[in-house]
Amino acid sequence: MARPRAHSAADGPKEPHSVSLKVLRLSRPSLSYQYPLPAANTRISDKASLSYPSDSIDNQFILAPNLTLPPAFGSAYVGETFACTLSANNELAEDETSRVVTSVRIVAEMQTPSQVASLELEPVDDTSARDGLQKGQSLQKIVRFDLKEEGNHILAVSVSYTETLIGSDSQAAGGRVRTFRKLYQFVAQPCLSVRTKSSELAPLEVENKSLGPYGKSRLLRFALEAQLENVGDGAVVVKQTRLNPKAPFKATSLNWDLERTDQSESQPPTLNPRDVLQVAFLVEQEEGQQEGLEVLQKDLKRDGRAVLGQLSIEWRGTMGDKGFLTTGNLLSRRQT
Repeated sequence: MARPRAHSAADGPKEPHSVSLKVLRLSRPSLSYQYPLPAANTRISDKASLSYPSDSIDNQFILAPNLTLPPAFGSAYVGETFACTLSANNELAEDETSRVVTSVRIVAEMQTPSQVASLELEPVDDTSARDGLQKGQSLQKIVRFDLKEEGNHILAVSVSYTETLIGSDSQAAGGRVRTFRKLYQFVAQPCLSVRTKSSELAPLEVENKSLGPYGKSRLLRFALEAQLENVGDGAVVVKQTRLNPKAPFKATSLNWDLERTDQSESQPPTLNPRDVLQVAFLVEQEEGQQEGLEVLQKDLKRDGRAVLGQLSIEWRGTMGDKGFLTTGNLLSRRQT
C-alpha cells in the first residue's frame, strides 16, 4: 500500500506579496477610422454612425479626430526597439498598520535565442526605491531593447523589497526581504525580408606605372541587387538603403536617392504589406586603395568570392516607428 507523501513547509499556502508587478508595452497609437453615412435627404442624421461627431471637422472624412490605443500586445518586429514600463505597486490596504514596504528594487533581463542581456532601467535614480513605497504608490521603470534576432524572446523581471513589521509601539519589530520573478514571452518576427544577388561586370583597366611604362591594373566591378519585401502587417516608408562597402571597394547608390541633374528630390518609397522594392548598387574597386587589397586577393584565390560589404536599411512605420536592419557580409558570385 502506498504511503502518503510527507508534507513540507513548501507545500503550505504561500503568503501573498505586498508588492505586485504590472508590465505594459509602450507603443504608438494608430489612426482611428469612421464610416460616415452618405449625405441624403432622410430623417437619419449623417452623424449617426460617427463615434465622435463634431461641427468643427469634416464628418465625411474617413479618419476620425481621435487615435486608437493598441488593444493587445501587437507584433514585435526585428529592427525595432521594444519598450515597456515596469510598475511595482504597493498593495497594502489603507488600514494596514503592521507592515511597511521599503527598498523596492526592479531588475530586468532579456533572453534572446542566442544570449541573455541585462537591461538598463530608466530613470536610474528614484527616491521611492530608497525611501520606500507608501500605500497605493508605484515604482515605475522603463526598459528598451533593440530587437536584432527572430524567434522567442523572454522578458524576465525580478522584484525584491523589504517588508518591515511594525510593533504596537510603532517601532520596527522585525522584517524580511521578499522577492519574486515573472516571465513575459513574445516572438520577434521580420518586418522586411531581404534577398540579394550580385553580378560581376567587366573590369575597368587603369594605368599603373609601377608595372612598367605600359602597365595596367584591372579594377573589379560588381552590380549588387536587393529585393526588399514587406512581410509585416502594416505599411512602411523606406527612408534609406545604404551599402557599407568593405575595403578596397566603394559603393554608389542607383536608387531614388541618386543625385539628379535637375535637382529634383524623390520621395522615399512606401511599401504596403507584401509589396516588393528593388534596389541596386554599383560596387567598384577603388584605384590606388591598398587597404583590404591583400585580403581581397586571398579570398579570390581561396574561395573565388569577394566580400562586397553590408546592406543597411532604415524605415518608418505608419505612426513614425523607427526600424533599422543590417545584413551580414554580402559576397560576390563564385568565379569559375
